[in-house]
Formats: sequence, C-alpha cells, structure tokens
Amino acid sequence: MDKTGLLFRFNAFHLRWSNASLLVHRSFDGHIVSMQQSGSHWVKNMLSSILIQRYNLPPLAHIQDDSVVGHTKSPPVYKNIPQIVHSHGFPHALTLKIPGLHFPKYLILVRDLREALISHYERFKGIHGLDFQTFLHGRQRKTALYGDIWTRIRFFNEWGKILEANPDHAMLLHYEDCKRDAAKELRRICTFFNITEVTDDMIAKAVADSAPDKMAAKPNPAVQTTVVRTEQRRPVEAYFTPENQAFFDATIRQYLKYDLGYGYKKPEGA
Repeated sequence: MDKTGLLFRFNAFHLRWSNASLLVHRSFDGHIVSMQQSGSHWVKNMLSSILIQRYNLPPLAHIQDDSVVGHTKSPPVYKNIPQIVHSHGFPHALTLKIPGLHFPKYLILVRDLREALISHYERFKGIHGLDFQTFLHGRQRKTALYGDIWTRIRFFNEWGKILEANPDHAMLLHYEDCKRDAAKELRRICTFFNITEVTDDMIAKAVADSAPDKMAAKPNPAVQTTVVRTEQRRPVEAYFTPENQAFFDATIRQYLKYDLGYGYKKPEGA
C-alpha cells in the first residue's frame, strides 16, 4: 500500500473514533446529515415549510435560518415540534451500536460526487484561490480544502456502513431524486421522520416556496458566499478534463467502498 493509501486509511480510522460529536449530540427526533453541496439548504427549507404550516410558526428570516430545522449544538427554538437538526457530520464508530442509548433517525443526503465537487469549488474558489485540478486532488489533512474528494469518499464510506446496518433507522436521499420529484421525496422525508397530518397542499406549498429563485431572494446577510447559484453553469466536462477524470476514476476505484446507488466502480479487492 502506498503512502496515499496509508494516510487515507489512518485518517478514516482516527476520525471514526475521535470525532464524537454525533455520539454526544443525540437528543433529537431526526438528524439530516448531508454531504456538502448536496442541496441541504433546499431540503431544510422544504421541511421547515412543512413544520411552519403544520405548527403555525413564523416564516424563516432567510434561507439559512435554523429556527425550525436546527443545529446539533444549539438549543431548540420551538419545543412543541419534532426536533430535527442538520449537520455535515460523520458517524462515530459506536453510532447506533450502543443498546439502550437513544439515537435520532438519520437522513443521509448525497449528490453525484463530480457535481458536488464542482458546486463546492464554484462556491468557495474565491476563498481557496485554487484552480479546479488542485482542489480536486486535495490534501488528506485538515486544511482549507475541506470538502475535497477525500472528505467525500469518507462520507460515502462511513454513512454507507450505517445505511447497510440500520435500514430502519437511516434513510438515503439523493439530490437527483429531489430534482426529479421534490414532492414525492418530501413526502418520503415526512414519513421517515413521523411527521403526521401533512396534506398534499402543504407539500405543494413547501416545494413552491423553496424554488431556487425564491430561495435566492432570501440570502443570509451574514454570509458572503453564494448559497443558491443562479448563473449559467458550465458542463461537467469543462472541469473534468481527461486528466482530471482519470484521477477521479482511479481514486474512486481504489478507495470508495459504498457508491450509494451512483454506480461508481468498486475499489480494488472489494
């Protein structure tokens, strides 16, 4: 095994046991865990709209308002609603493995890896100051390149194990399925989190209110980067040149154990 492989496996093992955030913060009904740039703000806004309608709550102040779908480390704003939070976290090695300990239901939101990498790069390239190829190759250490290919492979692998072992307590959600039929997927989310008395009209309003143009019109004034991209987008091939695609394919083939339904090539020896 080469140095890259050893470092990747060491980091994965170390973080699997040392990052205890999700093991500590468990007192919720549901937890949306998303890979970065996978549509988390969209899903959060749709689900927030459902809860706002269902429990007659004030509207969100902006698209990153955490008052309805909260954060793992913040106290709830409304205690009379299902307590659902969101993070980009990773499971601990003991997540869902300790008998008698409460864990929330986990909704794992993912997106095609290439599309997610491009979206992340476009949002943060002004901060990174890197060309796409440098960002794609990334670094396997804690740097400003959080969200690179190595972080995303680890996200797929760690949550893939959780999904495989806990089908009743964890559910996979693809960004692409939400794009195809947002109403259907939102209904599935409500069912998974046991949110009752949700009508078709409520679903329709939540989807309509979370359209890209409406979300783009309500940015968080405290955030400088653009959350909802509305500009003309370049094709994937503009980023994934033959050289970049070859690196992507080889890296996925060697390190990705769970493709989460995307049909990527299996790692060697798997």
